[in-house]
Amino acid sequence: MIHLNEEYNVLPVYTCMIVDDEQDAIDFLSGMISEHTPDMKIVASASSSDDAIRKYFKTSPDLVFMDIEVDEMNGFDIINEIFTGNNNPHLIFVTGYNRYAIEAFKTNALGYLLKPVNPEDLIRSVERFKELKELEIRHDQLWNFIRDYSGKIRFNTTTGFILVHPAEILYCEADRNYTGIFTSPGKPVLVSVNLAVVEEMLHSSEFFRISRSILINSRYLSMVHRRNKTCTLHFQGKDIMLTGSEEMIKKL
Repeated sequence: MIHLNEEYNVLPVYTCMIVDDEQDAIDFLSGMISEHTPDMKIVASASSSDDAIRKYFKTSPDLVFMDIEVDEMNGFDIINEIFTGNNNPHLIFVTGYNRYAIEAFKTNALGYLLKPVNPEDLIRSVERFKELKELEIRHDQLWNFIRDYSGKIRFNTTTGFILVHPAEILYCEADRNYTGIFTSPGKPVLVSVNLAVVEEMLHSSEFFRISRSILINSRYLSMVHRRNKTCTLHFQGKDIMLTGSEEMIKKL
């Protein structure tokens, strides 16, 4: 996001959300963020886990200041709920306890601030976030350029990313909140988005769902058996038989 201030200087503005079960703590941190990190815009705050999850998906903040002990769901439980598909916000934990530090940094948190929050620690953690965010923006610009000129699509993985041309994909198979992308009959590459997102990214009439969990590339389709509810793909002399749903197979 870009913000134009009164002197017409361009200043990047990032959005953030505060999750804490104590309203006084939310008010205190809000004041500190406004005073010490003016290029951070607070778009939401929440004092319960349900409210945090709902407001996160409504506002999609770049950064979440997360308390650890919230209610029946702790901060780590909330993270597990919101980190799905393309939803991967950056995290700074804010807590009155230091015993969670190791577990917090296992989530790749950018900071672990102990209450009462020290302004220098807050500034340091936010600067770390902004440096990483600016690097991500430059990377996205580069890979958008590569995608536009090569036709390849970038899919994030648990270790990095892959670049794949849609024509190289035989089929895709759902794996909970992830998707296995098969470019050969062997082991798939697991990408960090669900099948619905992959289907949207491919946005091609050549790809067709044969079930809720399988998306095929019809250019490799060699046979359909409606009675057995199967499709056969042919690739480099090998047949790959996949089972679909009766309703979806009938549409082929």
